[in-house]
Parts: sequence; structure tokens; C-alpha cells
Amino acid sequence: MNQNINIIEGVEAHKMGANTGLDTQVRCLTLNFFSYKMILPNAVVAEVTEMGKIEPRLGAPDWFAGIMSWREQEIPVLVFEKIMHSEASRPQNYRRVIILNTPNNKGCAPFIALGCQSIPSLSLVDEGRLAPAEQKEPQVVSIKLDGEQYIIPRIDFLEQKVSSVMSE
Repeated sequence: MNQNINIIEGVEAHKMGANTGLDTQVRCLTLNFFSYKMILPNAVVAEVTEMGKIEPRLGAPDWFAGIMSWREQEIPVLVFEKIMHSEASRPQNYRRVIILNTPNNKGCAPFIALGCQSIPSLSLVDEGRLAPAEQKEPQVVSIKLDGEQYIIPRIDFLEQKVSSVMSE
């Protein structure tokens, strides 16, 4: 009966070597964007940090904010609202970035940063709080948490998009 919790765990947690076993709870970060709510399993989050200086990349799509230096590495910063085709903040308005592990490392950096304005909240998500939701977008998995709609970004989808920009 762990089908719903496996939705969260299955979004990259297994790729990160997380021990899922028979656990019925997953530690997650939840955060609000302009037009949706996101949930991220802790297994995919490397760090939440203050926004650094972003160097734009000429000719990049509007969802690619640029490159930010983090721990002596160059990390691509994405405007996730643009990937979702919704209202987007301007990258300079972001106060924080969520650094995500990219376990497949498909021709890009081992990390991707998502800009955000809100402060993520820690949450322990268990089976009873989850319900399936209609899948509308290929870039995310949609779920209901406590009756509210949330999205989980597909890290492999983001990796492919970043790889296409970085290889140009």
C-alpha cells in the first residue's frame, strides 16, 4: 500500500541511492511559486542557499537564467515558472536557489539550481496525506498532498533541457 509514497520516492530518490525499504514516510521540502506548489524529496536537494550573481548565457532560452558560482562550481540556474509556461519572476528577484542533484549527469553540471522567492518548509510526508492527481505536464509529476495540488519536477527532464543549452 505504499504506492503513493513511492510516487515521491520514485522521483529520483532511488537514483540517489536512498534506502526506501518499507518506509511509509519521506522527508521533503515544500515551497510556493507564483501559480503552483512544489514538493521535493530531500534526496534530490543538495542545498538551499542565497542567490548569487547570475551570468547570463547569450542566446539561451528564457527559462535558462544563466550560470551561478556555487562551491567553486558553475551551476545552471533555471526559471522553473518559464519551464511550466506560467508567470515567471525575474531571476534578479529570486532571493534563494535550491540546488538539485542531477544523478544522471547528462552532459551538464552535476547540479541544477532552481530560483525561488519563498522559504522552503520541511515536511515529513506519509502515505495517508497523499492522493493521485491528473498528470498534465511532462516536466512534472502531479500529486495531491492534504488535498492540495503539488508538483514534483522531473529531474531527468530538467537535465535534458540544460544539456541542450550547455552543449551549444
